[in-house]
Amino acid sequence: MFRETLALQQPVVYQILDNALKKESLSHCYLFAGTRGTLKQETAFLLAQSVICSHKTDGWACEECLECIRVKDNNYVDLIYLDGSKGLLKIEHINTIQNQFSQTAVEAAGKKVFIINDCENMTLKAANSLLKFIEEPSDNVTGIFITSQIDRLLPTIVSRCQKVSFKPLPKTMYYDFAIENGIDELNSHLLSQMVQDRDQLLEISQQESYQNAVRTFVEFMNYFFRNKKTAITYLENNAFASGQSDRKNDRDSFQYFLNIANIFTDDYHNNKSVDDDSWTDLLEKAHDNDFDSVRFLTAVSQARDALIRSANLSLVIDQLLYRISGGDN
Repeated sequence: MFRETLALQQPVVYQILDNALKKESLSHCYLFAGTRGTLKQETAFLLAQSVICSHKTDGWACEECLECIRVKDNNYVDLIYLDGSKGLLKIEHINTIQNQFSQTAVEAAGKKVFIINDCENMTLKAANSLLKFIEEPSDNVTGIFITSQIDRLLPTIVSRCQKVSFKPLPKTMYYDFAIENGIDELNSHLLSQMVQDRDQLLEISQQESYQNAVRTFVEFMNYFFRNKKTAITYLENNAFASGQSDRKNDRDSFQYFLNIANIFTDDYHNNKSVDDDSWTDLLEKAHDNDFDSVRFLTAVSQARDALIRSANLSLVIDQLLYRISGGDN
């Protein structure tokens, strides 16, 4: 059940909610704040279940009854879920909450809950309208705001909510998640270092631009440890050369390439072992060839910065190769 996961992965959040639920002293509005992938949305639905469930244990939802299932599936009449990640939230969205919650609760529990995901994506009119609504809380209404960019919220909204901070989850959790979902050892290792969102992790693992970046990096480094000129020719001519027709895919792939290069250098410094023959072989070659990791990492960092500023991908790649191969920084 998710309650156990929350207690393990976000113990401070769990304790805050546990105290409130046991004492029946929930705030009328909560603000769940933290980076993406830190279980904010799942916790919001668990809290909604705990408000509504008629089979509670120590104040927490059972997570198994029909009410809990309907809440989890967003199929409960007295629950409104707005998702700011799908587009800008406008005043008509907030009016939906106000109009529905001004009426008597439909469900037997008599409790109403609204959840607003990515609530920072509201127009100013919507935010001001929402502010007026939460300034006059109703006993049977609980609001839950979810944000990864708290600085974009109106300070007056933040001040009227109980803020609950979600810490980034350990990378080992994302690695285990990737393995459980059938991703191989190397990609589980790379993606768990890059991504802090489980859905995004699965999405990126399927992207051609990411897969191309992994293949390209492994091939490039194999060439690099044999003959730097061959490696340079390979990257210049073959790796990110789709042309005008797929320029965005090339840039995305090169960005992943730089991220992978950063992970490789970190693994080299920390003597980290990965249960993948190709990766282990590269790390062994790095140690055998007196790998200049400082120069390499500096070049990668400069390329990452340059990629943000420059529209010319070929130029950024040329600069990276020049610095890696021994040119002046």
